[in-house]
Amino acid sequence: MTKLLLKLKRSLTTRLLVVFLATSALLVASLFIVIAHGFATQWRVKARPHLEQYLDFVSAEIGSPPSEQKAKELAERLPVNIYIVGQTSFYSTNGQELDIENIRFAHPARRKFNRKSIADANIEFSGDEDRTLLRTTVGDYKVYYELPHLRDAKHQRLIIIPILLCLLTVMGICFLIIKRMLRPVRDIRDGVRLMGQGDLGHRVPVRHDNDLGELAGSINTMASDIEQMLDAKRQLLLGASHELRSPLTRAKVATQLLEESKARDLIEEDLIEMENLIANILESERMKTGHAALQRESFSLPQLIQSVVEETHSANVTINAEENIPPIIADKTRLRILFRNLIGNAVNHNEHTQAPVTVEIESSTHTLLIRVIDSGAGIAPEHLDKVTEPFYRTDASRTRATGGFGLGLHLAKLISEAHGGSLSIESRTADDLNPTNLTGTTVSVVLPKTSMD
Repeated sequence: MTKLLLKLKRSLTTRLLVVFLATSALLVASLFIVIAHGFATQWRVKARPHLEQYLDFVSAEIGSPPSEQKAKELAERLPVNIYIVGQTSFYSTNGQELDIENIRFAHPARRKFNRKSIADANIEFSGDEDRTLLRTTVGDYKVYYELPHLRDAKHQRLIIIPILLCLLTVMGICFLIIKRMLRPVRDIRDGVRLMGQGDLGHRVPVRHDNDLGELAGSINTMASDIEQMLDAKRQLLLGASHELRSPLTRAKVATQLLEESKARDLIEEDLIEMENLIANILESERMKTGHAALQRESFSLPQLIQSVVEETHSANVTINAEENIPPIIADKTRLRILFRNLIGNAVNHNEHTQAPVTVEIESSTHTLLIRVIDSGAGIAPEHLDKVTEPFYRTDASRTRATGGFGLGLHLAKLISEAHGGSLSIESRTADDLNPTNLTGTTVSVVLPKTSMD
C-alpha cells in the first residue's frame, strides 16, 4: 500500500487529475456562490413580495378575528398548515401543536406597499430543511403558516447513488484520458533510460504530431547522431589498431637483428605490450558490436585454465578444482583471453606477497563458478564499480610496475556477459575492518555450461 501511494504521489497523471478536481471544485463553489447570491437577490426583490401578497389574501380570507373554519377550508385546498394562537386558545389544521419557543423568526426589511390587509403590518420568516414557516399578527392572534417541504429520503438516496457513480465514472474517464495524453512522456522516459544504458539503437515512438511528438523526434535524431559518431569512432579505432600491427611486426623483426642487451629486452617488452593492447582493443570493440559471434566448442575448463597458468610462467598460482567437472560448451579462444587477463592481473598484484594466487573452480547444475583470488593491496571501495570500465585505472599514472591500460577487466566482463554469464569483484584493503587483517581481491566469474546462442 505504501509503494502504491508513493507511486501515485509521483505520478504526473495523478497530479494532473488532482489539479483538475481542485479546479472543478473551485469552479463549482464559485458557481454555487453566484447562484446562491442571485437566488437570494431574486427572492428578496421578486419572490418575497409575491409571497407576502399571497399571505395578505390568505389572511384576509381567514378574517379578523381568524376563523378556524376558514383556516380548515384553506388547509384542505392548499398545501399549507395553519396555526392560530391566541392568548388562551390554540388551533391547528393538522391537529398538532407548534413548538413556538424553539423557533426563531427573522423580520424582513420594511418595504412600501399600498396594502389594506392587516398582514401588511408584520410578516416574519423562519424554517429549516423540512419546512418554511411564516408568522403574521391578526389582531390579538398570531397566525402561523407552515409550508412543508415534500421530500422522499429514499428517493433522494436513489438519486445520490447514481450521481456518485457518475462522478466516479467521470474521474475514471479523466484519468484514462490524461494517462493517454501523457503516454509520450512515458515513452520518452523509457527511451532515455535505455539509451543511457547503451542501447542507442532504441527509438522513441512518435505517436502524435504535437510538442511531445516533436520532442520525441528530436531525441531520436540526437540518438542517431550519437550512434553515428560512436560508430565512426569505433571504426577509426579498429582501423588504426589494425594498421598498427604491420609496423609493430616490422619493429619486432628489426629488434631481433640487434645485439642482445638490456635495451633490446626492454624494447621487446614494450612491443609485446603494445601488441597485447592492440589485441585487447580490437577484441573489446568486436564484443560490443552485434557481430561478435561465439565460436562454441566443447572443452575442459580446468585444462584451459591450467594452460593459461603455464603461460604466465609463475610458480605461485594454485588451482583448486572440484573433481569430475563436466566439459563446457563455449568460445575457447575468448575464455582464454578472459582468464589470461584475470590471472595475469592477480599475479602482477601479488608479487610482493608470499601467499599464492588461487584459482577455484566449482560446478553446479547449470553453471560453473570460477574465482581468482590474490593477496595484493586490494582495490579501494570507490574504485570497485569503475574498474571494469574501459581504460579506467585506480592510479593516475601508468608505470611498468603498475600494470596495463585498464582494458583487461573490461574485456573480461564483456566476454563473460557474451557467454550469458557475469563478472563480480570483491576486495579488501588495509583500511577495511576485518578480524584477520587480510588484503586482496577476488574476481568471480559465473559461466553457463552451455553458452548463449
